[in-house]
Amino acid sequence: MVQVAKELVELAQELIAVPTPAGREHRILPLLEDRLVQAGFSVRRQPVPGAGENLIASRGEGGPWFVTHMDVFPPYEHPAPFSPRVEGEELIGRGAVDTKGQIAALLWAVSVTQEPVQVALVVDEEQLGRGSEALEVPTGALGAVVLEPTRLRIAPAEAGSVGLVVLAGGRPAHGTMPWRGSSAIELAFALYERLLSLPLMQHRHPLFERGAWVNLGRIQGGYDTMVVPSRCELELDVGFAPGLSATEVAEQVKGALAEAETVQITDIWDPWETDLEAQVVSALKLAFRNAVGKEPELWGMPSWTDGANLVKKGVPTVVFGAGDLAVAHTWRESLPLSELGLLGQVLSELIRIWPRLRADTS
Repeated sequence: MVQVAKELVELAQELIAVPTPAGREHRILPLLEDRLVQAGFSVRRQPVPGAGENLIASRGEGGPWFVTHMDVFPPYEHPAPFSPRVEGEELIGRGAVDTKGQIAALLWAVSVTQEPVQVALVVDEEQLGRGSEALEVPTGALGAVVLEPTRLRIAPAEAGSVGLVVLAGGRPAHGTMPWRGSSAIELAFALYERLLSLPLMQHRHPLFERGAWVNLGRIQGGYDTMVVPSRCELELDVGFAPGLSATEVAEQVKGALAEAETVQITDIWDPWETDLEAQVVSALKLAFRNAVGKEPELWGMPSWTDGANLVKKGVPTVVFGAGDLAVAHTWRESLPLSELGLLGQVLSELIRIWPRLRADTS
């Protein structure tokens, strides 16, 4: 069993206890600033128009660049989102994996090291990603590690996505004579099935569980059982692994939805993939081997992260962190303590070995 430092668990609980849905990240800034200053960082706040302030911290010149977000997904049905607790071998609470636990491991790692390191804690990831969009790349940065839940697998690739709002139209009729009308809800279901049958759904990538997928996140339509529904609105997200472009996916999707009354693309991102020979990938692999004693697994991150904005800035990027992405955003969000402890060890080892890797390649 991995021994987890008591102060690391306590720090993670302290961070979770500060409610920081998007727009409320300022509540946690003083705590984070204090911890970073204690670890020898110079710290500044970066204004992000309309979204609050990023926290930018630097210890020396160079070193790995760690990026993650301070906002958490809205509580919704979570019964006790900001009252963190440990049950068995798990830490429970909103943000446990996404991403207060990741931040706690990072703060612990910088507290037990002295080498140079750069940190950006950003706002607005759960909404528009304006925090990472506003970031300036630190001078000499050779790569970035975006801290998100990957179950300690190294993710050098991330899926793209097309977000959609679709309005299906119908023809109303009395509910006891549905054959005299045309149900918008039935059309909506048919359109959804057509999306699942698109050629892009056959796409495959070795790092991803699925090469493409559709999540029907919301459906709303109709009045009651005594009228055939004339309108039905769907909100969907189409995700896809590297090898497909957002443009070609959008074209296939629009073709499948041709019978809809309106189709609005609300969000569109290309997937990305970092060369496995990039220093940030090889360095993280080495740090993992040194800290854990075995080879790391590679994985594809199926969700948008701040890494997308870093890649657009030309930064070789990997996504890495503790916990299971599948439980993020749910009422059962939790983080295994063993993974929390291992994450802290891997990050501290990465900080220690980075200067030596720079010297070896210069």
